[in-house]
Amino acid sequence: MTSERNPVQPDLATTFAALGDPRRLAIVTRLQQQDALSISALCEGTDVSRQAISKHLKTLAEAQLVSSERTGRETRFSLEPARLRAATAFLNQVALKWDDALNRLKSHLE
Repeated sequence: MTSERNPVQPDLATTFAALGDPRRLAIVTRLQQQDALSISALCEGTDVSRQAISKHLKTLAEAQLVSSERTGRETRFSLEPARLRAATAFLNQVALKWDDALNRLKSHLE
């Protein structure tokens, strides 16, 4: 939901929706720790199927959070930090507004 006072960019909504799934968030965390992983590597140590990982990677790619590069028979996935930086910047703006509002409330109550 957007309003003229506080428009949210559609790409940010897509970013947050993609990150809202625990499995996709786990994939992002793995890619943050080890760049350029294959689907097989992303499946290691989990109970998630290759098909499920592939589906989650597709959602992350549509949100432009990951990119892929084919090397021989293997496709490796990497994080796209620009989207994550945009989401971080947005959350920082929200946090600053909350901090300001809380400081005004504190001043009013004192």
